[in-house]
Amino acid sequence: MKSTFKKGGHLCLLYFFLIATTATGQSFFTAKTLPQTKDYGTITTRLVPEEIVRLIEKENFSFSEWSSFFFVQTSPGAPAVLGTYSIAENHLSFKPKFLPDPKVQYYITFSYPKLNALLDENIAEEAEYTDIASFDPPATTQPEVISFIPRLEEVPSNLLRFYVYFSAPMSLQNPYEFISIVDNSGKELVDPFVIIPEGLWNINHTRLTLLLHPGRVKQGVGPNMTLGDVLKAGNSYTLKINKEWKGASGEPLKSAFTQTINATNPLERAMNINSWALRAERKNIGVLHVVTDHPLDQPLAKRMLFVRGESGQILPSRVEFDSPEKFRILWQLDDSETLEMLIDPRLEDVCGNTPHYAFDLEGTERTPSAEELKLEFKLD
Repeated sequence: MKSTFKKGGHLCLLYFFLIATTATGQSFFTAKTLPQTKDYGTITTRLVPEEIVRLIEKENFSFSEWSSFFFVQTSPGAPAVLGTYSIAENHLSFKPKFLPDPKVQYYITFSYPKLNALLDENIAEEAEYTDIASFDPPATTQPEVISFIPRLEEVPSNLLRFYVYFSAPMSLQNPYEFISIVDNSGKELVDPFVIIPEGLWNINHTRLTLLLHPGRVKQGVGPNMTLGDVLKAGNSYTLKINKEWKGASGEPLKSAFTQTINATNPLERAMNINSWALRAERKNIGVLHVVTDHPLDQPLAKRMLFVRGESGQILPSRVEFDSPEKFRILWQLDDSETLEMLIDPRLEDVCGNTPHYAFDLEGTERTPSAEELKLEFKLD
């Protein structure tokens, strides 16, 4: 096993925008969201390196020490939710003292830099993971598809991913056995998705990310074989989800689901954030309306757009979309009249293009800049 510790020097805290994430759509955490289970509300990390787990076990941390690097909040900046921590098979778990409030979203953080500061060790792990969990009990345990993203009349042929939302947690069945894409002649596309074992799920197991092969699908045979996008501009497709797919409760979907997909020309250029239109207004909260030049990846954008006040503090906020090209940020007002919208440089549109580069189908190195991206605006 690769060493988990650096041989020397000091580990620097990560810059705000360099918070690490796992593969798009895959959470670092899992959560017990079904109210009938005894562990309802428990949040568990993915595997933590064994050397680090052994160090944590030796320390016998208090709640305040645990919650300095692994904590749950009812809102950014709120105190850590009270509860107990445990370790099992190199996973760290948190169980709240009180049952989760169905009306509250919970913000979860696990920080290797903060753990390193607590242990005073040169841990090589440098990532900080964040996620949001909801424990709203479903009205029924029988799931159904309730949303499909991106919501576009036409999608670029080089679209990178779909998101499918369910009304209740889904089972660990292989999702690719129940999902297919057919063209307008009724012919099923062969292997349109990048296969990820057990699928790419959010923490609640209610949102599935489907990654389309990015320009790696074989077309033709022999010397005439080429590589191309899964979707072809000018063609129509239908995504189908089989109703035999079961939820976590063991019950199948209420009904089959279909979604028409109309493909248009590919989108192969970087985003130009300086062309975005911003309009801010003051209500009981601040509201920033934004129109973009590209259709954004909505789940990513909800984690990668922020508002900063004149004091330099990131203000509590949330992002709401009207369409992939139109969204608003609602934030908690302070005394600021001139503010900044901060944009994580890893933000992507629906085709994987970022503010720094166009998505490269040939797979050359694409390293996001650490440069801070910001757009200034004034509050009316």
